[in-house]
Amino acid sequence: MDQDGTLPIDTTSGQNEDTELSMNVGGSYILSRNYASTTRLNSQHLLWKLELGWCLHPSLQALMTPHHQKRAFPNVAATTVTASTQGSNLSVARRDTVRIADLATGTAIWAIDVSHEFPLALIDGFDIHLQQCPPPEWLPFHVTVRQWDIYSAMPPELEGLYDVVHIRLLLLVVRDNDPRPILRNAFRMLKRGGCLQWDELDPWGAITVVAGQPRGDETGENFQKRQELTPMDTLNWVLELHSIMEEVGFEDVKKEDIACDLRLAKYYQDMQFMVMEEQAAAEATAEGKERVGKAIRDGVGESYGKARVTPKMVVLGRKPARQHQAVEDS
Repeated sequence: MDQDGTLPIDTTSGQNEDTELSMNVGGSYILSRNYASTTRLNSQHLLWKLELGWCLHPSLQALMTPHHQKRAFPNVAATTVTASTQGSNLSVARRDTVRIADLATGTAIWAIDVSHEFPLALIDGFDIHLQQCPPPEWLPFHVTVRQWDIYSAMPPELEGLYDVVHIRLLLLVVRDNDPRPILRNAFRMLKRGGCLQWDELDPWGAITVVAGQPRGDETGENFQKRQELTPMDTLNWVLELHSIMEEVGFEDVKKEDIACDLRLAKYYQDMQFMVMEEQAAAEATAEGKERVGKAIRDGVGESYGKARVTPKMVVLGRKPARQHQAVEDS
């Protein structure tokens, strides 16, 4: 499962083996896993980091380590992990080592970035495909990646293993407008008292901005056009994510809304055109390719000083420290 932070045109696409298509829009994943897509995802991560200023939400450090002001993760004892134990994080961690899981890790760039910020934590990335990740030999010694479809049953050895589970940009991955299967797996992976951080776009807040003009809104014809391009009814779960997390069993659920940073608007808009190019490659028919291609040409020609921007949100929740109710499977 890839991470992606854009709202592509809804298309009905066929399979193209040359581009390794894999993005889910209403049931069929249409973006690529080639070198260009990998570069786009890594660039996207850097834009998020510039906008947010962090990878791991500051409040999670306080929740996990009451004395975090003294140094990062001060309760983490020195561990015997070395380069020779690379790829075996599941077996080498000490009991008091902080463990972080990154679901749908994509290129593993978030996990690698966090590993630099918190060099005493063990970080495991999970994804259904790993071809966009570096080979194990090139990863930091305390970062591993592992193949796993987060919609499948959780491997039993992951039960209650992690202090933090991180998820980012599954807007186009969540199936049937329902993130509960993913949330249940994340809940089970957490230690009691562990925390989930889900970073996501808020597509309902997307606006068009034009340099020198007031921020636009989503009214009238403009909103209707977006409804035709992107099936917003499949994204209702985003509005309800905090309440769904509570339903699954998380407590202390908090949502933080993050407004668009116009200093980065041009870069996000250019990234949107890259997504649309991947869509064009995914189209099964010549008509479909031309439709998306025309949208790109028209957009690029009119885009200077104009951008489509989407606000972000971060939803945090904690697994209860005491077990009081099992998570339902249905």
